[in-house]
Amino acid sequence: MKARTVKQVTKALPQTMGDDTIYQPFPSHALQQVDPFILLHHWGPSAFPPGNKAFSVGAHPHRGFEPVTFIFQGQVHHRDSMGNNSIIKENGVQWMTAGKGVMHSETGTEEFHKNGGVFEIIQVWINLPKKIKMTEPAYQGFQKEQIPVQVQDEGKVRIHVPSGEYNGIKGPVHSLTDINSFMMFMKEKGSASIPTNEMKNVMLYLLHGSVIVNDVEINSERNAVTFRNDGSLINIKAGAESKLLLLAGNPIHEPVAQYGPFVMNTHEELNQAFDDYYNGKMGTLE
Repeated sequence: MKARTVKQVTKALPQTMGDDTIYQPFPSHALQQVDPFILLHHWGPSAFPPGNKAFSVGAHPHRGFEPVTFIFQGQVHHRDSMGNNSIIKENGVQWMTAGKGVMHSETGTEEFHKNGGVFEIIQVWINLPKKIKMTEPAYQGFQKEQIPVQVQDEGKVRIHVPSGEYNGIKGPVHSLTDINSFMMFMKEKGSASIPTNEMKNVMLYLLHGSVIVNDVEINSERNAVTFRNDGSLINIKAGAESKLLLLAGNPIHEPVAQYGPFVMNTHEELNQAFDDYYNGKMGTLE
C-alpha cells in the first residue's frame, strides 16, 4: 500500500474559554476544517490539587453535528436533556449525536474535584450531512474497559479503537457516518502502520511527544497533521513517548453554516436553530 502524502502540519493555538486555556488547531486561519471534522479542542494536561473546581461547561445546546469527547486523563460528568447522566473516566469516550437539538453539560466529577489529579481531554465536532442533521439525538458513553485495544511492536504501541475498525478489531461506538477513531499511545522507537480508506479524509493530532509521520518529522506537541487522499497508509514512528489521536471520515462536501453551538448548512437554518432553542424545543437541563 502507498503512504499518503502529508499535506499540512498545523500548530494548535491557545484560546481562552472561561477560566480555562484550551488549544485549537482548527478552525483557524491556517486550517479551516478537515471535512467532516470541523473543530478540535485540546484541554490540558493540567494538574489540579484536592478541592479543585476544574472543568465546568454548564448547560448549553447543540444541533446538526456530533460533539465527541476523548478523555485521556481525568473524569468527565455528562448530563443531557435526554435524561442521560454518566461519568466517563480515563481513556473512555463520550459520543453524543446532537441531531435536531439537545441540551447538555460536561463537568469535572465530584471525585476528581475532591481528590485532584491530571485532567486532559480532546473534544471533536463531527459534522452530519444535511439528510441526517435533524436526526433524533442520542448519547453513547464507553469506559476504557469497553474499548478494544490492539497492542503491537513488542508492547511499544497501544491503539484503542472507540469507533470503526483496525486490524480486525471493531470499536463499540455506533457511528452514523462511519468514523474511524483511534487513541494511540507509543513508546520511544515504537512504530505503527495504519491502513485507511483512500476516500476518507484523515487527521492525526499529536498531543505529546515527537513522531515521524510518512517521512515528515513532527517534533513538538499540539500539532494537527492532514494528508492528501493519494494513498491508504499512515506510517508513524515515535522519536519519544507519544500520545496521538487519529480520525478518518468521509468528506461531506456540503456548505457549512456554523455559529456558536449550532452547525447547519444555511444561515436560515441557524436562525431557526436559535428560535427553537429559545422556545424550548431542544429540551431543558437544570
